[in-house]
Amino acid sequence: MRNEIVLVVDDDPEHLSLVERYVSSFGLQCKSAGSGFEAIENLKTENISLVVTDMVMPGMDGMELLKKIKRHHPHIDVIVMTGYSEQYSYIDVIQAGATDFIAKPFKRDEFSAKLDRAFRERDLLSELRESKEKAEAASRTKTDFLCTISHELKTPMNGILGFTWLLSNADLPPKEMEYVQLLGQSSNRLMKLINQILDFSALEARTSSTKPHHFHLKDVFEEIFVAAQPRAEAKGLLLHHEIDEFLLERVLFGDQFALQQILYNLTDNAIKFADSGQIDITVKKSMVLSGDTVELQFSIKDQGCGIHKEKQDAIFEPFTQAEGYMTRKHEGAGLGLAICAKLVDMMNGEIWLESRVGEGSVFYFSAQMHMA
Repeated sequence: MRNEIVLVVDDDPEHLSLVERYVSSFGLQCKSAGSGFEAIENLKTENISLVVTDMVMPGMDGMELLKKIKRHHPHIDVIVMTGYSEQYSYIDVIQAGATDFIAKPFKRDEFSAKLDRAFRERDLLSELRESKEKAEAASRTKTDFLCTISHELKTPMNGILGFTWLLSNADLPPKEMEYVQLLGQSSNRLMKLINQILDFSALEARTSSTKPHHFHLKDVFEEIFVAAQPRAEAKGLLLHHEIDEFLLERVLFGDQFALQQILYNLTDNAIKFADSGQIDITVKKSMVLSGDTVELQFSIKDQGCGIHKEKQDAIFEPFTQAEGYMTRKHEGAGLGLAICAKLVDMMNGEIWLESRVGEGSVFYFSAQMHMA
């Protein structure tokens, strides 16, 4: 059948001998123990794959043995042989970690099926673990590649941006100046994309959850407005913000920079997809969780193009945008919302949206903070 060692544990010599014969007839190596204590000693010296144990035994019963095996040898499967027991039910042994159970007395074919099932399930779990490890290794390779290539691209891009700035301040004819301005716009867009890829790669590889600091929400909003106001004004959009009075003067302790990145990405997104109207950014206290921990709820509302309902769940996935034509019109790799989703998750929050095509969107997210 296969090269495996099965340990049979039973204080009844006749039944122990019967099960040993069954195991050997399936082409498996068999070891035997007349008690739970003897079984523990076998597990220390033998490479056991599976234990078949009786439940009712003196000294150490099957349940105690099962728990010790699961605690010290979690990779070993256990099949429990159960007769009538007032102390334990079938549910008890499965909840304690048994792979399966078989009621005494049993026939050879029934026992063979139980063994076959246990080995099949273990092989499947082993394959799943191997596939998971390969997928994680591939993901790490992809992340490392994105991070490396993005860093390598930043150096020449900084050179291009620098020389473009010098040219823009030179005395050039109008046509050539127009070319320089277009070059600057394209370079800035490419640099923004490179920075988004770096941010996403860093989040993929990030081991710590957050980097907390003491801060005021009004300072966060001020920085967002300084960064976003020029673009909003260029499109004729109004930016408006509102901070819950409860939070206005309070000192919070949390990841200020992650919060700023989320708010900036969502505000930038609202500006990108809105051509008129007002963008409202609000924050309020959602609930006090325990002690000094508070959950905040943020919202960013625009009057832009809106998003079709069937597309809404996908937009938080990396390299995804709601519509292909919107990607071409507004440009971008679809990483901004994926970055927001990862950062929100690190802050023990959730992110979601409400949107109607032609009427605009409201992006919500929650985040947990401590009040200093």
